Amino acid sequence: MASNGVSTDFELFPKPPLLAPPKAPPRMPGVNSKTTAVLLDILKENHAKWHIFFDDDGRHNHITHQLLAIWAFGAHQDLLRGSYNKSIPLQRPKPKNTHLITSSNFNDHLGDKTYYSAYLAYFDNVVREYKGDAASLMEKYIFSSEANFASATESGRSPQMLCRFLASILHPLIHFGYGVEFGLPGIMSEGLAQTAIHDVYMAPLIPESLFTFVSNVPNNSTTDSPSVHAFTVVARILNDPQFKIPGTQFFETYYQLLDKHAVALVEYANEWTLDAQKLASDSKEIDRKIEELQWTNTILYVVSGYRKDEEFNADFIYMHLVTSALFLPILAAGLSPTSQALLLRTYFVTSLVWWIINGRSYPDIASFMSAEDSINNNQSHPIAPGPYPLTHPHALSLSSPSSSSPDATTAIASTPNPWLYLIQQASVHPDDHFPKLIRALMHFAVMYGGREANSDSQVDFAQTELPGAQMLDGTLFVRAAALTAKRLENIVPDEYIAYWDRKGYF
Repeated sequence: MASNGVSTDFELFPKPPLLAPPKAPPRMPGVNSKTTAVLLDILKENHAKWHIFFDDDGRHNHITHQLLAIWAFGAHQDLLRGSYNKSIPLQRPKPKNTHLITSSNFNDHLGDKTYYSAYLAYFDNVVREYKGDAASLMEKYIFSSEANFASATESGRSPQMLCRFLASILHPLIHFGYGVEFGLPGIMSEGLAQTAIHDVYMAPLIPESLFTFVSNVPNNSTTDSPSVHAFTVVARILNDPQFKIPGTQFFETYYQLLDKHAVALVEYANEWTLDAQKLASDSKEIDRKIEELQWTNTILYVVSGYRKDEEFNADFIYMHLVTSALFLPILAAGLSPTSQALLLRTYFVTSLVWWIINGRSYPDIASFMSAEDSINNNQSHPIAPGPYPLTHPHALSLSSPSSSSPDATTAIASTPNPWLYLIQQASVHPDDHFPKLIRALMHFAVMYGGREANSDSQVDFAQTELPGAQMLDGTLFVRAAALTAKRLENIVPDEYIAYWDRKGYF
């Protein structure tokens, strides 16, 4: 038993289930007892040894993210070890745990990075007490009134844990999401401890009034107001000149947005049709609203980054909008309708913030979706880079399958499914964000790949105010994956082994 009476018999790092939970990406063949044993060894060592931030600037330890992504791809155990070994030189040890966090002083050290070990020890016991019940943990420590505005820190400030959960390009949400998806309470504990030591710079965008607004917003089906899609909110912000904020990097635009435009942005975000009452009465509503966000964030990342005859801009910030969106359905499962509404509303406004402060890029959907650009690999069926593996001499083709065909040696025969080569590339790439992005885009392709452009039966996109939205189809996600893979071939990594563009859209 632990000193506080909580049993230590509950495993923080059990074997992840081989079958993914509902609404999560499926595990790929290749996972076995050896890969799982190596995975758990590394996760336990990371938990015991390394800080969640590897420097004083608050850059995040991504060891667990890459490991879990490539383990789910079925990667060999040597690749798991290689991923960890590559990351070790960046890390720094956890601070010695000389403090004790309790329920009485929980609020007093929020935002203090030196208290990571103390908060981690606290949450290790909490997740044992809750037996890894993710929804209950979030209700208590992220969405409750006590976790936000109904209590105070030692200095009299509100704890605002939901604001902290969405901080630093959504990293606490992503980390906790991995714990939920893979059934790893130890990762949930790390995510909550990480949340506790993040700051609340985005507090003006998640005000106390939002909690009341979410509870009181009327059910749209009982009013005469038309539904407002997330695309439409993006379009309205594009048309408002106040959100083209002057600057050459997001540190400049970030504080301008918070100081001068936060109230206006919250008003735009609140125009989005999302209603806790409807979430409670219609079980499919949460899926529809998450789908809007996953399409929106993918568009902001990939369509914004593409210009014909130019290199794709694989933007580091916008990429996080895609990788984080993967976890929305996983996190929303089991939450109360009010907490689901809080999660999606605050996630949406946070996504809009990062889009705006990074230059408020314009997504030219019509040009993007009409392209068949083999140079940058913006294609409805991207082709793997050669040399190609040998194919059967009578490989399937448009010609007779019984005759030897020139088509048998074409790129299509060698790339029958582009996701296979993309998964293979992501499983070995040294960048820890790339496999995360491929997993997210692959799953969105599974969920939404059947969508047709200009469809008479799917008019929701056409009815929005976003130009070109009716031209979107399910190839958006494979285009995004292939464009990224192509671009990352040509980027020289920085000192953090990151292979992304950071110029923004200024």
